[in-house]
Amino acid sequence: MRGFLTFVVLALGWVLLAVSVVAVWLHYHSSRGTVALYATAAVPYALVAAAVALIVFAVTRRWVALSLTVVAAAALCFTQGPMWVAQSAPAGERFTVASANLMVGNGDVDAVADAVGGADLVSLQEVTPAAADRIRASALATRLPHEYLIAGNGATGTMLRSRQPLTDTSRIPNMALANLSATTALPGAPETRVLAVHPGAPLQGYANVWNTDMQILAEYLGALPEGPAIVAGDFNATWDHTRFRALLTDGFADAGVQSGSAWVPTYPTDRWGGYPLVAIDHVVIRGFVATGVRTFTIPGSDHRGVLADLVAG
Repeated sequence: MRGFLTFVVLALGWVLLAVSVVAVWLHYHSSRGTVALYATAAVPYALVAAAVALIVFAVTRRWVALSLTVVAAAALCFTQGPMWVAQSAPAGERFTVASANLMVGNGDVDAVADAVGGADLVSLQEVTPAAADRIRASALATRLPHEYLIAGNGATGTMLRSRQPLTDTSRIPNMALANLSATTALPGAPETRVLAVHPGAPLQGYANVWNTDMQILAEYLGALPEGPAIVAGDFNATWDHTRFRALLTDGFADAGVQSGSAWVPTYPTDRWGGYPLVAIDHVVIRGFVATGVRTFTIPGSDHRGVLADLVAG
């Protein structure tokens, strides 16, 4: 009986080691299919698998397996490490940018208005015509009177709201949903390009839509002239997706990673007891430094909203 238990424990250890190795591979592999993309979103959980495998092989004194697990665990920590190291922020006026997915217009816009408080810029996704009317009648419109909106049914609509006027507005072409671009003034950065983005979700049978949208977005950002920029929204992608990290070039950085805010899950909140499992909502910045990123509850939505505190620099 003891031999059987040892076999089971060791088998578990090897399985968990394999999970850790696959997680490292997924972090660097340019996944395209739905299953691989969903698995990549779960890479941070492999840290638990690696920790348990270390315990199993240490307790059972399987030194070769333990050494392999140490290497796999170190590689996995290396992939996640940037999220835990904050960049020093310069002096300057702090301000806040927010993003909120309203889940086909069902999110509570008054709760969003309360949560974002004195934010200077808000990106809203899945804005239906009815949700747009509620937003315009809410405190959000009072605090952020300037609007650029392309409303739509289902998940297609998107809105930017700003404290300062939005100019040079345009829709990013050829993306499945409405992805918006404009220019506005922010503290310390009077001419800032701001984007509200929502690449299509990599649902079963539609992974190609997500891949195409992420490529279009990468090309759009790469073609922007130099200068400060903010890209906020539901990217349907995590830090571990190579297509998301491909956006973080030419001076662009993820605010959560830059601020050392670590792992900030935002989706889904309509299951698993309301606890989100993956971090797919982001604020990506250039010409700014993030001092912190946090989330807030949106009743009626399957996402948590994101608040990023920024300073020009």
